[in-house]
Amino acid sequence: MPQHHPRKLSTIEQERITTVRANMERTSVSFGDLADHYHISKTTITFVLTGRYPKELTDTWLTQFEFYLSRKLGVRYIQPYFNDLI
Repeated sequence: MPQHHPRKLSTIEQERITTVRANMERTSVSFGDLADHYHISKTTITFVLTGRYPKELTDTWLTQFEFYLSRKLGVRYIQPYFNDLI
C-alpha cells in the first residue's frame, strides 16, 4: 500500500533509483515501456522511484527494473553509480 508522503530513502536506495533513471534514459525506456512489460501502472513505477512503498517492495521492484534494463543494455547486471552522475 503506498504511503501518502514519501519515506526517507536510504543512500543505497537513492543510488539504485538514480542508476535506474540514468539507464532508462540511456536505453530510451519510458515509464510506459516498463509498465507494459510488467503489466503495472506508470503510477506504480513513480511510487517505487519516490519511496512511497515499503523498503521490501521498493527493493523488489528496483531489482526487477535493474534486470530489465540490464537486458536492454546487454550486460549481466547493473551497478549503482554512487554519485558519479553529479
